[in-house]
Amino acid sequence: MACGDDLKNLLSRYVDGELSPEERARAEEHVAACVPCRELLQIFQKNESLLSNALSTESFGNTVIEGVISELKREAQPIEAKPIEEGASEWFRNRPAIALAAAALFVVGLVGVLSIFHNRDIQKMQEMVAGQTAKVQALSDTVSAVREESEKAIIASRLDDAMRHAPSGRTISAYISSAHHLVVRSSFDLKHFGSFAVYRRGEGEANDQFKRMNGDRRLDTPEYFDTSVKAGQAYVYKFRAYRSAKDDDYAESLPVTMRMPRIQEPAPERSIRVQCIDIGVSYKVAKFNLHRLINGKPLSQEFAVKPGDKLGGIVEVPGVGMVDFRTSLTLDRLEDGNQTLTVSYTKALLDSSGKEIIERFKDGTVEVKTEQVEGVLSIRPNFRAFFRTSGSAAADVELWKGSSLFARSQE
Repeated sequence: MACGDDLKNLLSRYVDGELSPEERARAEEHVAACVPCRELLQIFQKNESLLSNALSTESFGNTVIEGVISELKREAQPIEAKPIEEGASEWFRNRPAIALAAAALFVVGLVGVLSIFHNRDIQKMQEMVAGQTAKVQALSDTVSAVREESEKAIIASRLDDAMRHAPSGRTISAYISSAHHLVVRSSFDLKHFGSFAVYRRGEGEANDQFKRMNGDRRLDTPEYFDTSVKAGQAYVYKFRAYRSAKDDDYAESLPVTMRMPRIQEPAPERSIRVQCIDIGVSYKVAKFNLHRLINGKPLSQEFAVKPGDKLGGIVEVPGVGMVDFRTSLTLDRLEDGNQTLTVSYTKALLDSSGKEIIERFKDGTVEVKTEQVEGVLSIRPNFRAFFRTSGSAAADVELWKGSSLFARSQE
């Protein structure tokens, strides 16, 4: 996931010199640890330098007028004064206002012409700034994509570790990464199978209710990231492994049942859901998303917190007004650790001769007796935050990066 819009706004205000000392220190500390934000700050500073060097139309015109008038005054003082008798000159001397008006008209015309060139320069500069803004957005999108791919790679490594402990053959494993996201994988040998499909049905539904999840195209590997699950629901998954392009030339995995955790709905007045979204590698600052309900409307706010600071605060939410996101938690410390994770897998039960035990024939399909195993099969290095609740002298609440908990609001 990329740094939020509040960080971009903070860096922009940093360049404009609008930050308080605390905000400035926060920005400098974040930039020191975040390479994409450091590059973004350099772009902002470059744009600010370009804009600072540009003349405004008003100051540009004043400079030209002062220069022209100075030149007129200099030329109006001849080295040697001589009497002039020409009639036209006498006529102008008796009417100085006309001469001044002509000079003013000349100056205004000159300023207008020069302003046209100046406006062209401003337009070029605006186009340059727009181009830099597009580059910043592209950089932000790239960072988000890299972070998403990194998270998928971490999940894949967990399942790799889990499959080492699982039996070979038609085994299927699954891992719940959040209340709205799980990953399923089967142990089919890629030397014998070239493409795959994944099917899902609700728990308690008949086998003919299995629906293909990967669309018309087959999968290159027996792995699927399911982001369409709902909290509190249970799902049954299975894979089909194809030996050829024929739709009937396949083998099926054993099914696995996954029950998604329920999410406690926060009470509008008393509860705030705290989600840890990032922890700096220097352990000096962490970012949290705080979620709560106000008059039935879900609201969220991001906070950057240092050890020793209270989590949350009263902030103004556009279209809502002032919202109290204060919690009873104080950040005690940040550190790394090994987060144990539970991975589920299904295996077939075997008889004394080592053959799969047939449980029943249903809908023209042989169903074997299976056992679903759940256990701590994977350990993931991760960052975590420790909090002190109100009245506690030591840390008594732990929150891993990427996880959530509910805290009592401090109103």
